[in-house]
Amino acid sequence: MAEDGDKRILYKNYCTPQEQVGSTDRYYLDGDCGRKLTGSYMYDLDSAGTTVVNTLTSTAAIGTAIDFIAVTATSITSGTVTISLDGSTEIIQLLEGECFASKINASSPAATPKVHISGTATVDYMTGT
Repeated sequence: MAEDGDKRILYKNYCTPQEQVGSTDRYYLDGDCGRKLTGSYMYDLDSAGTTVVNTLTSTAAIGTAIDFIAVTATSITSGTVTISLDGSTEIIQLLEGECFASKINASSPAATPKVHISGTATVDYMTGT
């Protein structure tokens, strides 16, 4: 249980499944689901494991042996921002203003997150252990 002064990260997300009918520009609620998919996660950071918000302007590894990662693409002038959790396979692309936050595996095999920036972009990130 968290005590006063402990730091926590609470993140929530949701999506409403949609489907495109034909080749038009219109999307409709997914007839198979028709409901909002939601998720939330509370992450407690101890004082030793908290990092301040760091800024990247070029491709860089985030670190190893971390339990939590939050990456925000604060500005993209040109190019793309992608995230790899194994250091090489880029599986998540962020547009300007979007964020990816998740609990990740810090034990064997540990995730080795890396942010790939092609072009001109600024990315803020925070980690926790």
